[in-house]
Amino acid sequence: MRAVLRHLPRGRTALAVALATGTVLSGAALLATSGALVTNASLRPESLLVLLPLITSVRAFGLSRAALRYVERLVSHDVTLRLVARLRTDLLLGLVPLSPAALTGVRGGELLARLHADDDALQDVLLRLLAPAAVAVLAGSAAVVLAAAVHPGLGAVPAALLLLLGVVVPAWADRAGAPAARAVAAAEEARGADVLDLVRGLADHVGGDGGATALAAADARLREQEAAERAAARVAAVATLLREGVPALGLVAAFVLVGGGVAAGETSPLLLAAAALGVLGSFEAVAGLGAAWPLAGGARAAGRRVEALAATPPAVVDPEGPGPRPAGHDVAPVDVGVTYPGASSPALAHLDLVVRAGEKVALVGPSGAGKSTVLALLLRARDPSAGRVLLGGADLRRLPLDEVRAASAWVPQEPQVPGASLAGNLRMGDPAADDGRLRAVLADVGLADRAADLGLDGWVGEAGSRLSAGERARLGLARALLRPAPLLLVDEPTAHLDRAAGAAVVSMLAREPRTVVMVTHDATLLDERWRVVVLRPPGTPPGIP
Repeated sequence: MRAVLRHLPRGRTALAVALATGTVLSGAALLATSGALVTNASLRPESLLVLLPLITSVRAFGLSRAALRYVERLVSHDVTLRLVARLRTDLLLGLVPLSPAALTGVRGGELLARLHADDDALQDVLLRLLAPAAVAVLAGSAAVVLAAAVHPGLGAVPAALLLLLGVVVPAWADRAGAPAARAVAAAEEARGADVLDLVRGLADHVGGDGGATALAAADARLREQEAAERAAARVAAVATLLREGVPALGLVAAFVLVGGGVAAGETSPLLLAAAALGVLGSFEAVAGLGAAWPLAGGARAAGRRVEALAATPPAVVDPEGPGPRPAGHDVAPVDVGVTYPGASSPALAHLDLVVRAGEKVALVGPSGAGKSTVLALLLRARDPSAGRVLLGGADLRRLPLDEVRAASAWVPQEPQVPGASLAGNLRMGDPAADDGRLRAVLADVGLADRAADLGLDGWVGEAGSRLSAGERARLGLARALLRPAPLLLVDEPTAHLDRAAGAAVVSMLAREPRTVVMVTHDATLLDERWRVVVLRPPGTPPGIP
């Protein structure tokens, strides 16, 4: 939560709290002055001028309450939107140095939850948590002081009832309702899974016992959900009864304490109505705490997850000082070894390889031999555990990351295809590329016909769903070809292609003027233009593939 609080602009946050406090106090004052006005009017004063101050006060408090609420909403939502923008920016910027090596082993769903669900939970910190708590303290304290000014014993009543309604009741509801809420969530999840299984296996169910067994299971699941929802509803009903009933106790206490003074002739009747309705209106100060209690736990958990992500050390970092500049674009892993975190054996050991500028090198070997790891080293997505990787004779770890990444164009085996147009995806490689160049590179990778059908401005679908796996792979390759980098790193470009299309892609890469390092499982597609480097898992005896 500290990281979230640091993002809140203090001045605007304080203004939002002050406006919300003023709104609550204006509402309570509106009720109090309205009661005094009605009471005074019922006493039939000799002149209307006697009522004029109260009439003016009622109008002033009514208008101020509306104006304060409007401005408070503007300010608080402005703060919230600023907070969301800063949180999302920090989260995404924090992920850049972590990807991909530092995120190895992190489940995609967990990461998505941190970026989406946790962000949504934290954006309500001001509106539903901090502001209601601050308003409860400030407005509640002011109400207690004003009540005590009317009658010494009356101040203790709203103090105790506000504490009961703002702290005790929400805490009890949160604790008592937690098991029921978990049961409801589990029942809904199980019911959804049962319904999906029923729909998917509908033909089998109908062909068996006519679906009787599946329907009986679904009915049982619905009964479980109904029981859980009834338990949750009972807790909610008790909490609602208390929220509605506790203010009535304050009203009764005001009538008893102040009414005694009125009956004895010691207190003006105007104060009786003003005190009773003012105490009743003061309970608006704790109205937002009912939702704040269950939100607090989720916000704290979301804050811890976001802070843990921010505290994750990146796999690679920029050097502290500048090193020697590269003398060219030759790349060379020198006596390199790589052991992944948590692995019992290395992925690479004592690798020595020199790739000259303009050379075409194909890395072949069985799965687990470290072929993709070599590409990650050349891209500096991770650093070697032993040895060093040179670019133009300079150690990659002594070069700025931006410079290292600018020297390479990477084609992963499963390229990411955002749900945009075909041209939009291609221009991720070169934003300045014109339509003619886009069509030319699409023709190079064998997508000319598909581009003609779809159109450069045609939508490729969510995550490229309108393209086949092979078309997405070739789109990723085309994007890398557009990137002006001297080193092209390609991971399994033929994995989703038939033999003819794969041979065409490999031949096209062999004609590239830049340096190409390609990982492939199909060495039969290679010709004399390629230098083949066979990698084997560390510890494999010589002669065993």
